[in-house]
Amino acid sequence: MEVSVEQVYTSVACNRTPEIVDWNSNGVICYGASNAVVIYNPELRGKDILVLSHHTSNVNAVKWLNKPYAACTEFLSCSADKTAAVWTFEKSWQVTSKLEGHTEGVTCVFGMYTNENNLIIYTGSIDSTIKIWERIDGETSLKQTINLHSGLCLTLHAHILPSVEEPLLFCALDDHKIHIYASDNKEYHKVHSLVGHEDWVRGMDVLNVENNAILLASCSQDTYIRLWRIQPHTVHTPTSEIRVEEKLFHAHNQDWSVKLDAVLAGHEGWVYGVQWHPYDFYKKVPVYRLLSSSLDKTLIVWEPEEEGGGVWVERVRVGEVGGNALGFYGSRFGPKGDSFLGHGYNGSFHIWSSNKESGAWESQVVCGGHFGCVEDVKWEPTLGRYLISVSADQTARLHAPWKREDLAPEWHEIARPQVHGYDLAAVAPVSSTTFASAAEEKVIRVFKAPQNFLLNFKSLVGEDLVEGSEGAAPEGATQPSLGLSNKAVFSDEEPAGDEERHFTPVTLTKPPTEETLMQNTLWPEVQKLYGHGYEVFALEASAASADGRLLASACKATTKEHASVLIWDTSNWQKLQVLVSHQLTVTQLAFSPDSQRLLSVSRDRRWTLYERSKDTNLFGIAAGTDKTNGIHSRIIWCCAWGHDSEVFATGSREGKICVWSKIEAAQKSSLNDYALYNQHREPNQAVTALAFAPLILRECRVLAAGLESGVVKLYSFAELEWTPLYEMNNNILDYARSSRPTLKDLDLPKTGAGA
Repeated sequence: MEVSVEQVYTSVACNRTPEIVDWNSNGVICYGASNAVVIYNPELRGKDILVLSHHTSNVNAVKWLNKPYAACTEFLSCSADKTAAVWTFEKSWQVTSKLEGHTEGVTCVFGMYTNENNLIIYTGSIDSTIKIWERIDGETSLKQTINLHSGLCLTLHAHILPSVEEPLLFCALDDHKIHIYASDNKEYHKVHSLVGHEDWVRGMDVLNVENNAILLASCSQDTYIRLWRIQPHTVHTPTSEIRVEEKLFHAHNQDWSVKLDAVLAGHEGWVYGVQWHPYDFYKKVPVYRLLSSSLDKTLIVWEPEEEGGGVWVERVRVGEVGGNALGFYGSRFGPKGDSFLGHGYNGSFHIWSSNKESGAWESQVVCGGHFGCVEDVKWEPTLGRYLISVSADQTARLHAPWKREDLAPEWHEIARPQVHGYDLAAVAPVSSTTFASAAEEKVIRVFKAPQNFLLNFKSLVGEDLVEGSEGAAPEGATQPSLGLSNKAVFSDEEPAGDEERHFTPVTLTKPPTEETLMQNTLWPEVQKLYGHGYEVFALEASAASADGRLLASACKATTKEHASVLIWDTSNWQKLQVLVSHQLTVTQLAFSPDSQRLLSVSRDRRWTLYERSKDTNLFGIAAGTDKTNGIHSRIIWCCAWGHDSEVFATGSREGKICVWSKIEAAQKSSLNDYALYNQHREPNQAVTALAFAPLILRECRVLAAGLESGVVKLYSFAELEWTPLYEMNNNILDYARSSRPTLKDLDLPKTGAGA
């Protein structure tokens, strides 16, 4: 039988740099997310997101390589790992050229075709150099290194001059100037500098216009956009007319004039991105439309007051995203110019499309996710109707399937229950409407779903999370400007005094936009739990039981006293017990599915099993490892229970996966009635996450192991056998479309393997 793995949902935001997103003429977006590059078609929303892994550090910029009248099959990426890469699509996306040579991180990249397949690529780095690369007949080589001495290249752009068919290179440095370089067929030399901006230039784009001229748009942290006209120089007959001052430079055996065509003032914050409307290759006429993005939380589309000329005015202004976040890092037009995208400080996407009937610009449903490391993720505890995740980006996000008639479900982020001031470390759903979270603070915070969320969950997912009414529950929540606690908002409540009320009830018929998520989907905080001496690191809630639910927590620790596990009663949020066993930080806690046992693993390389006393909520130590019987020689990072509460697994830094089980006749030791059932070793890989499939197949169990490299492996095992089933590497594209492995030793049904 075959084992199949199907991508259902990918949630990931973009990195927070100005040139991290690009949108090509085929309507496909690529963006950098941590060390990876993501390919995303907004028409398909989140259905077919591809994650491509190559770089070993954060991606700083991506750029499509566009060909007139042809599909985009290549793009560029650059990274803090000191390299850039050329990606090419044939049967799949592959890195066809790795550009190595910079001694520090590469911050900007640009490339263009010189003919059908040959490329010229420019890379800028914080090592104060710009490198120029050429790809000829498939071979890429370094052509030249421009030494900026102590200067820093913030962004660069190149363009083929229409009259001579030769390139000009524009480099914006940290001296507030744009430096122009031209080639003499051997190497590039600086031919001119554009002076005018009063702060760093962060974005540039070029448009071909009439009379063999080009229009360079540049934007700066001085809040202004400047338009520079560069064209072949002609001698003007002296007249009494007032003329704009023009400068001259010589390049490609010709004199060129450059003059400031316009200064656009409309933004109130740093302007990080500009782009001309996509060129109409069929009409072959310039489209005078410019898109800009700013940290003032707005995007502006600029056009001349009259067709082909006149004063530049704002035609469209969108944005003004609420909350405490900064504005937009960059923006891109869609392939036809009837839509545009902005990417924000929170790694979020915002797409507006023009309504053909009304002419209004409307927000669209987009993909999204965390922009920081995801530290924990849990299913809704009763029926698994949603996922909740917490991240170092200081947010908790709730993901659920959007269900509509005659359409397949689409997963989206539908709520952002917590926006915090500290990096979040763990989450524990206590019920379908309540969860607890832990951050880099000593407090555990408990949140309960408001009425507005319950109504919208029913609208989007088609299911009620609770039966009947829960009384006077708050309608929503808001966060005070200087507070960390989400404050409940009731439907009949009015803001007191000068207090600003950010929450507004919304009725959702489609997944919320970033603006709605930030302001109107918070859950009110209902409880704070105090008791730990250091930052809480691990949380776990018990499964449903006749005795009610329990919450276990542990914090960072270097002593036995602080490494204790606290047990909380979720009916009244009282502390029930302090369990002392470990010497160092408890890295993960796991209740058995029957809620009768609690497992803890620690940095002290030990695990401890606590067993519940009959008819009580109190636990005692039932088993554990010590120096004489501990199998793990490094930190134990993770643990998991089998669905029947009969076995549990532990995974550690040295790559060992150990499965433990209760046996009848064990030798007397700290293990008591437990012993090693099976083990496996991952060579040179730390095991960082474990999960059992919720079923047993032909007397074998299925276990998923997550490794520190990003690889996930599926195994089946019995008492003496350990069989690899499937490997999901960190390129989603590779495993989603690769040939399926055939299992020769185990006849597994398809549903079981994908569980």
